[in-house]
Amino acid sequence: MLRRLKQLGAAVAAVVLMAGSAQAATVIDFSTGLAGEGGTISWDGTNLIGSNIPIGAVSIIGAPTGNGVHLVSGTASGQGGSTAFGSLNFNTSAQNNFVTITGCIGDLGVGTDSGSCVPVELMNGTFEGWTTNGQGLLNAFGPDTKSAELLAAINWPADLPWTFFGFSLTTDIMSPDGTPYAVISTDIKNTAIPEPATMMLLGTGLLAAFRARRRQQV
Repeated sequence: MLRRLKQLGAAVAAVVLMAGSAQAATVIDFSTGLAGEGGTISWDGTNLIGSNIPIGAVSIIGAPTGNGVHLVSGTASGQGGSTAFGSLNFNTSAQNNFVTITGCIGDLGVGTDSGSCVPVELMNGTFEGWTTNGQGLLNAFGPDTKSAELLAAINWPADLPWTFFGFSLTTDIMSPDGTPYAVISTDIKNTAIPEPATMMLLGTGLLAAFRARRRQQV
C-alpha cells in the first residue's frame, strides 16, 4: 500500500511540477531599460496612479521565437535619451482599475508601419492585489492580455491567458497628498498561464498510467 501511495504521490507531483514549468516557460518582462527617469506617479494615501511612465525595453524568455532584449519606443519621454519610449499608465482604484503599456517593438515588427512607430497596446491588465512602501509599487499582481501582434511575433497562441507579477516601481518618498513624483525605475514581469484543458489531460494520463500499473501488480 505504501508503495502505491508513493507512486500516486509521484504522479501528482509530476503534474504540479510540469504545470509550474509550463507557467514559467515563457516570460515577457517590461522594464525601464535605457529610458531613465520619467512620467509621474501619485498617491492619495489609498491608491496609486501612474501616467506616461517610460518603458524602454522588453525581455522575452522561453518563447518559441523572438527571445532576447528588445527596445520599446512610443510616446513617453525619459531622461535616458532624446527618443520617445513606450508608455505605462495605471490606476489601482477599484472604480478605475487598469494597467496598460503602449508602444512599438521595432525589431519584432510590432506597432510599426513602413518602418515608423505606430504605438499599439502591448499589454492590458487589472490589479487583483498590490502593496506600496511609500516609494511606488512594492509589488502587484493580476491578469492581463497581450497585443495580438506581439504574440504572433513570438509565435505564441493568442487565446492563452497571462498574468503579471513582480510589478514594481521606484520613486522618491511619496506624500499622500496626490503630489506627482517622477518614476526612477520600472519592472513588470508577465508569465503565460498553462491551458487548463492541457493540464487536465496531462493529469488524467498520468493517473491512468498509475492505475494500469497497479492492475498489472495485482
